[in-house]
Amino acid sequence: MINTEHAKSNRSPIWLMLWPLAILLRMTNLFGVFVDGKVFLCATDPYYHLRRILLTLNSFPSVPDFDPYLNFPTGALTHWPFGFDIIMAAIISFLTLGQADSWWVEAIGALLPPLLGGLLPLVVYLIIVNITDQFTALLAGVLTAFLPMAIFFSQIGNLDHHFLAALCQGLFWLAYLQASQQKSNIWAIISGVVLFIGFTSTTEFPFVTTIHCIYLLIVWFTVSNERRNQLILINLKIFTCATILLLPCVFTCYFEPNGVSPLLASSWFGCFILTFLLSIFASQRKLVPLALLVTVAILAIIFIFKFDFSLIVKLLAEANQSQGSNILGSSIRENRTILFDGLSYLLYWHSGFLLFLPVMIFLLIRRRTEATLLILVGLIIMQPLALTHMRLSVLLPVPFALASALVAKEGFTLTKNYFKNRLGKPIAVIITLLLFLPSINGLDFSNPAIVVSHRPFLPLYKSFNWLKLHSPSVNPNQPAYGILANEWDLGHWLIYFSERPTLSSPLLHTPELAQAVFDAAKIFVEPPAKAIKTLDSQKLKYIFLTPDDFLYLMQIAGVELPKADQGYDSLYGRLLASYGFPAGTVTHPALNRIRLVYESPEKSEGEAAPPTCMIFEVVTGAHLIGQVKPNATITLSTQLKTATNRRIPYSANTKADEKGNFDFIVPYSTSLDSSTSVFASPYVLKTDGLLTSVKVTTSQIRKGETIKVSFEQFLTGK
Repeated sequence: MINTEHAKSNRSPIWLMLWPLAILLRMTNLFGVFVDGKVFLCATDPYYHLRRILLTLNSFPSVPDFDPYLNFPTGALTHWPFGFDIIMAAIISFLTLGQADSWWVEAIGALLPPLLGGLLPLVVYLIIVNITDQFTALLAGVLTAFLPMAIFFSQIGNLDHHFLAALCQGLFWLAYLQASQQKSNIWAIISGVVLFIGFTSTTEFPFVTTIHCIYLLIVWFTVSNERRNQLILINLKIFTCATILLLPCVFTCYFEPNGVSPLLASSWFGCFILTFLLSIFASQRKLVPLALLVTVAILAIIFIFKFDFSLIVKLLAEANQSQGSNILGSSIRENRTILFDGLSYLLYWHSGFLLFLPVMIFLLIRRRTEATLLILVGLIIMQPLALTHMRLSVLLPVPFALASALVAKEGFTLTKNYFKNRLGKPIAVIITLLLFLPSINGLDFSNPAIVVSHRPFLPLYKSFNWLKLHSPSVNPNQPAYGILANEWDLGHWLIYFSERPTLSSPLLHTPELAQAVFDAAKIFVEPPAKAIKTLDSQKLKYIFLTPDDFLYLMQIAGVELPKADQGYDSLYGRLLASYGFPAGTVTHPALNRIRLVYESPEKSEGEAAPPTCMIFEVVTGAHLIGQVKPNATITLSTQLKTATNRRIPYSANTKADEKGNFDFIVPYSTSLDSSTSVFASPYVLKTDGLLTSVKVTTSQIRKGETIKVSFEQFLTGK
């Protein structure tokens, strides 16, 4: 039971220091995010949130849910939680007085995760200070501030909706405990509002309601009949509020005009069903007028006919696609299990209190108060899920910190009673610090590396900017061409930095977006001639190529892996072999429609390795035509020079027809211009002792112009 007066008298101003402490611990990579006047967020998803926030600022409070830059050329529904982007856009607009440019959006967006996520220790403190004493509450708050599983999702630069999940969970528990004990309508409404924010802003929040329903079921059999009536009423108010608030989001399509998110629709449906069941219980017990049940029943009949039940099926399909054990789901870092990462990592992620998990469960069972049962259910459900699915760790810090603090307080009490002298408290303090040590040991305030240091981001960043500056501009609402990347998780970076649409991206929330990843991989594993036709049909003008695992590409494409002694001709292999290595030579006839336009100076693994990134342009190609002896063989050669002073031989040959006509398609201009950092020396053509040289412009390359070649003109010196 909560003793509010006791809790208030227990509070001391020191608990407010938990917020700056949490912010400091989430700023360890401050100088990796703010670098040379620029702002670099971590990973790729935050950059897509930045894009949506910028779009929201221009159309507030509507969040565009259809993006032509995804799944090019079709475009795609995003189905990302719109509430998060509305909240972030509203805060940024308020702080900048509605005058935010992209730098301010990036800068404030980078700071919001630690500033808002850092509030979680305060919320945890307020939850438990109403259950026990201030010392235990401070322990819980400090542990929440230090827990890497909490820091990870709310560190500086991690502008992703996941960090709001734990905060909304904590706020809901705090409001619910206040509402259930004080029988307060205000707190019930606050609980419903928090549920609404959680459902519209995060993808994990349905687990919070699952925990809550299981908790209510358990509590039902542990309290008196009078208390059951109180629980029915307070939860009826909470879920009625949430259902009403979600109603316009699901049935008016105002926030998602192109299609309601299956997750949001299913969440509303669950809340409505729970509200209906609670109404039945309340009416049977004469806690509310029968008219309320009749009203809810009428609404249920109406909504059953209006509700799109196929959205529930879509939700299951989307969850299996993006979170399941398929090749794509298992490729996402946040979906991986940490269960087999070793004890040292598990202790770092959870702190040493993980070792006391059985003790936590035993202690919570023994206490059996409503508040401790809520913590118990949350811990039992989320701990195994968090071990097998890293993303779900976002909902573990609240129950884990609360349970750990209760165990620590019990340990202090036992130690004090066992050691009757003054050694009790010092020993308990030392043990507690040792339990914190695995997490503290991983903190690093000295690392200036850019937060995306898990991959060679800097050369990619230069490549993204080069593409933006040197490729033809596009209409944002109806782009004329798209980008193909062999690593699908680069999609959000390409969209944000290059401001160009992509075929595939890390947004896998719909089957269409997942299919785009498969389609992109298929192009790379196809033979070059077939791949070129696909590129043309899908209006993909540029290829963004990085050294990658080709076998993984084949798995994504659904192609049978070749045997060890088998060769495999693919667009990816040809481009990498022809252009990526020092000894590379371009000879394949199908590559005459693709030209290298940029390569990063950095190598992926050393001097003999391919560049970290190469950008190719798909062009129409200029036609070099002429006439020689019938059936004669003509060879063409040139040398390509890149901005890194690398020389790449380029050659081709063809046979004249019976009338002596020939036609070469060439992709390179012989003069450097702003559209490329690679140019060719004049093309040299040879046949039967005759030779000539030809110069070609970029305009001729792109328009597919025909250039007539005359060997005699060169030989006579005219």
